[in-house]
Amino acid sequence: MRGEDRVRRGFWTLWGAVLLLKLAIAWRLPLFVDEAFYWLEGQHLAAAYSDLPGLTAWLTRLGTWLGGSDSALALRSPFLLIGALVPLLTVRIAAREFGALAGWQAGCFALLLPLSGTLGLMALPDAAMALATLLCIDAGARLLREVRASSSLELAAGLALGALCHYRFIAVIGVGFLVLFAMPEGRRMLRDVRVWIAIAIGASAWVPLVAWNFDNADAGLRFQLVDRHPWAFHVDGLWFVVIQALLVTPPLFVALMIAGWRDRDGVIPAARYFAMLGGGVVLGFFALGFFADTERVSFHWPMPGYLALLPLLPAMLATWPRALRRVTWWTAAAGLVVFLGYYVAVSRPDLRARSAAQKWYPANF
Repeated sequence: MRGEDRVRRGFWTLWGAVLLLKLAIAWRLPLFVDEAFYWLEGQHLAAAYSDLPGLTAWLTRLGTWLGGSDSALALRSPFLLIGALVPLLTVRIAAREFGALAGWQAGCFALLLPLSGTLGLMALPDAAMALATLLCIDAGARLLREVRASSSLELAAGLALGALCHYRFIAVIGVGFLVLFAMPEGRRMLRDVRVWIAIAIGASAWVPLVAWNFDNADAGLRFQLVDRHPWAFHVDGLWFVVIQALLVTPPLFVALMIAGWRDRDGVIPAARYFAMLGGGVVLGFFALGFFADTERVSFHWPMPGYLALLPLLPAMLATWPRALRRVTWWTAAAGLVVFLGYYVAVSRPDLRARSAAQKWYPANF
């Protein structure tokens, strides 16, 4: 109990510190080019847009309506709030399935994992998509145990939220269905009409995006699925492992991969579900990397997979030597500091001025 209490206090301290740091950075950080584009879309509200479903633009409009159109912090405030909810939902999922101590530990790693710890710092679709992913993961784990109306409603909310975020959420849906069909508990769950009602509600949220594509010669779908990808094999996909290991931090990346592999045949249905879903998403994007776009940023695509694996992490780390566990914690913390430090550097006008003629000038801000 003393250990649990210590980790709980550590989580809340870390959660508050990270949120305050992100608020301070978001206040000074210049707008990223994508944020400016979403702000512009938000000034012309529509059901869907050329590049994305509607939610990201709607959130930028909400932020500027609440805090003023000339404030970058106001623009980002809904995203910061959503990003702050991600570790809280991670705690809830892991604690229900594996105990309170595992819940607080998984929540700490959701904060330290650089990709999720910086969520909301910029007004991008990833924050809401991470929340949608966790809602689906939570609902799926509950439904595997027993189908209830409340769990089905949560699944509907997660699927609808994801549909309003990004085309890329299709990966979570596709892998999720394959995992459920592969599990006896999942097939039993899919025989319940309440689950299919939830799926139908989630599917209906894609209607505005489908309608936009019908009205515009499938321009959005063509860009996302055809135009931007060479669809020819290239060896650059091998960089996926190196880049992801550096972004996640190497010990944490290895731990998550081992946790997914170890629990893929676990006795607990929820553990198998987390392992197969998380591993499937990460491996799917790894395979896609050999054929997909290498010109644009894609390092954040596997994040839903890591979120699914986080509840398995505490039990995995418990089998490691104490020294290795400490290395995992501290390197993850160092990775988050490096990520936040980059944004601090970009937010400094003097540093941007000195680097204006350099190759590494952050021109997209």
